[in-house]
Amino acid sequence: MAIRIVTDSTADLPKEMVEELNITVVPLNVHFGEEVFLDWVELSPEDFFTKLPQTDLLPRTSQPSPGDFQKAYEEVGGSGDAIISVHISQGLSGTYQSATMARDLLPDMDITVIDSKVASMALGFIVLEAARAAKAGKSKEEVLEIIDFYMQETRVLFMVDTLEYLQKNGRIGKAQAFLGGLLKMKPILSLKDGGIIPVEKARGSKKALQTIVDLLKGMLPPEGKVKGAVVHGNALATAEALVEELKKIYDISEVIITPVGAVIGCHTGPGLVGLLFFPDREQ
Repeated sequence: MAIRIVTDSTADLPKEMVEELNITVVPLNVHFGEEVFLDWVELSPEDFFTKLPQTDLLPRTSQPSPGDFQKAYEEVGGSGDAIISVHISQGLSGTYQSATMARDLLPDMDITVIDSKVASMALGFIVLEAARAAKAGKSKEEVLEIIDFYMQETRVLFMVDTLEYLQKNGRIGKAQAFLGGLLKMKPILSLKDGGIIPVEKARGSKKALQTIVDLLKGMLPPEGKVKGAVVHGNALATAEALVEELKKIYDISEVIITPVGAVIGCHTGPGLVGLLFFPDREQ
């Protein structure tokens, strides 16, 4: 019996890694007025960030239906394979609930649904490590143990140009405390218990990046190898600059630089730069 890994498009996984590791990705929906696009399928990150400033419409998002997940589960698990389905925090999306409803519609299949309590490549890297373990022939219990390790050990920090998108889309969480005091300041945020929390604020992008690096050192001491990803919302140069700063401090065994998809971009807006790092479990 093989282990099949399923996730959703908020994992922001590079397509070549999805294909290489045979990961099934169920897309969320992005709405621009009456137009609806499948995240990462019908609307690429590049197209989304090009489209965003050209419209007065505030894009919104919606989760896949239970039927979408049921179809995916039947396709990948039809031969009796076990399914581990790992998803964006239920504090940020109804996607996890749709996945659990689909699981309950298929009582004869071996399906485990997990709330990662994170989003974007924080979720994506958990999924990558699970898929790598499954491809290596690890048992279901071993894959679940690996998922739990990365859920516990991942450190997430990100900055946005404005809190406007998080606020208008109802995802601002405890970062609401930063509203009203951000003139020329960059908010630095994190994820905790499945929701967004305020961490710090800094004057200007350069200072914010240095603050993020300093904060990470306090969360993840530069001892031993680390791995992770840096994500961005149409801000590749800033993301690359952040990676160079991290390389001065950490022994990085793997780092992925990738744009966020349209769903995450709807909530953060352009200018997002974020990192997620954790100890390299294989060192």
